[in-house]
This record gives sequence, structure tokens and C-alpha cells, in this order.
Amino acid sequence: MSLFRDAAVMFLVSAAGCMVVGRLLIPALARAQCLTPVRYEDCPPLAAYQETKPRTPTMGGLFVLGVGCLVAAMGGGLSDRAGRLVLGAVVGLGAIGLVDDTLKFRRPNATGLRRGPKLMAALAIGALLGAGSPWSQRLVELPWLSRSLDLGWAWVPFAAVVIAGCAHAVNLTDGMDGLAAGCMAIALAIVGLWAMADPFGRALLPWCASLAGACVGFLWFNSFPASVVLGDVGALGLGAALGAMSLLTHAGLWLMVIGGVFVAEAVSVMLQVASYKWRNKRRVFRVAPLHHHVHLGGLHESKVIVRFWIVGLGLAMLGLTRLVTR
Repeated sequence: MSLFRDAAVMFLVSAAGCMVVGRLLIPALARAQCLTPVRYEDCPPLAAYQETKPRTPTMGGLFVLGVGCLVAAMGGGLSDRAGRLVLGAVVGLGAIGLVDDTLKFRRPNATGLRRGPKLMAALAIGALLGAGSPWSQRLVELPWLSRSLDLGWAWVPFAAVVIAGCAHAVNLTDGMDGLAAGCMAIALAIVGLWAMADPFGRALLPWCASLAGACVGFLWFNSFPASVVLGDVGALGLGAALGAMSLLTHAGLWLMVIGGVFVAEAVSVMLQVASYKWRNKRRVFRVAPLHHHVHLGGLHESKVIVRFWIVGLGLAMLGLTRLVTR
């Protein structure tokens, strides 16, 4: 019971902290003109969608990550090597996102980091974190098969792909008010339950609880219609944390289950780009990522968000079956 009590306290403290800090920081972001840049000029459907929304303060991920990391550290999240690796993932990918956000304010057409260097930097950070994980952690469970694979040195590239891929998938999902934060809170809660059931994974519980709480506190401001958005700094940092914690609980493949919404968003973009390039500019979707495709099909934005949350919750329940099949 003490594990549940401690997790609940960290969750609530983090959520309340985000509400308090957000109340102070959001006006400061607006005064500093840290507003969502005008984009999608080459995509008329998304340009029309953006015109219907006011320019909202961005980089709210700064206080989400700040509060979440502080509460996790106060809860003992840095007492174990695994917790320090999670912090490295948050700081590393969050820094990439911060540079990207900053460049978008300064360059014409909201041009941030180029996709190639941005992805390579994320992969490099993921590889470093994978190389720093203990050999006893270099296992990956096969979903529903009650078997694990020892990846050995293949763990390093696997970790790089999982951390970079999860970070970018969450970033792609962060395109509607509250969508990414809500799905992230659900996924982090499931990883926290996995950590509770694993004596070697309990060092990650402060991170799961505090970051999930920070996402819920952030939704106080980010829910439709949003008064602040995560920005790349928040989306990349949170995605990296989720990927790192899944790896450290041997659940890198299970991440495709509980993070199915993020996977679908990323796959929709890859299919759209590939189809446009190799099928004479023909598209698979009206527009990518997937949430915009659904929205342009006639569903109101708020309903798209809630239905994606419902899908995420259903996938999370599938993820709970891991506790039975282990």
C-alpha cells in the first residue's frame, strides 16, 4: 500500500505544481511572444485549420518537465541508475526540442531544425542512454508470449530507435488541444503499474507518477480550447521519458501496445510521405498526422481528441494484461 500512497502523493503534488506554475508562466510566455508560429502555408487544409485558432503560447513543456523532474527527484527518482537515465532522456530530447522551438521564432516560415539532423541527434542520445544501461536491463519482453530476449549489443541500436521514435511520435501527436498530454498521462500510468509489479522497476515509479501528474495538471490549461501548448520541448522530452522507462521495464515492444495512438500517428505520416514521393504525389490520407485526417472528415476537434483518448485507454487496458502473462 505504501507504493500506491507514495505514487498518489507524487501524482497530486506534480499536478498541483503544474497548475500553480502554469498560472504564473503562461502570461510570461505570452508577453515574451512565445506563440505558436504560423505554419502549413504549403498545406491549405491545415492552414485553414490554423486560421480558426488564436495564436497560443507555446513551450508549456518547460514547466511540465520542470515540475515533473523536480517532484520525481524529491521522491527519490535519482537514487537509482535507472532514474538518472530517465532524467538524461528528458534533458537530452527536451534540449533538442527547446532549440527547435527557439529557431522557429527567429527564422522565416517557422523553420526549426532540419528533420535529418534532429532525428540523428535524437538517435545519438538514445544510443548513449542504451549504452549506459546495465547489462541486466538489456532484455525485451515479447508481448503475450511470456518470453524475453536478451539483445546483448543489439540493445544499443534498439534503445536508440525506441527513444527517438517515441519522442518523435509524441511530437507528431501534439497537434490538437490536449491530445498528446492526455494520451501521455494514460501511458505513463500503465508504465507506473508495471513498475510497481517489478521489484527492479520500482525506482522508476517516482518518474511515472510525477510526469503523469504533470500531464494532468497541464491539461488544466491545455484542454480544448487550449491556453498553452507543449511545444517541441515538452513533446520530445515526455516522449523520450516514456520510451526510456519502457526500455528499463523490459517493455520496449509493449510500448507499441500502450502507445498505439502515438504509433498510428507516426505511421500515418510515414505512409503519407512515402506515398507522395513514390506514387506520383498521391496521398493515402486527406492530410497527416492521423488526427487531422479524422478532423477533416467532419468530426469536431474536441470529439477527435476525446475519441483518441478512449482508444488510448483501451490500448492501455490491453497493456495491463502484461501483469498476467509475465
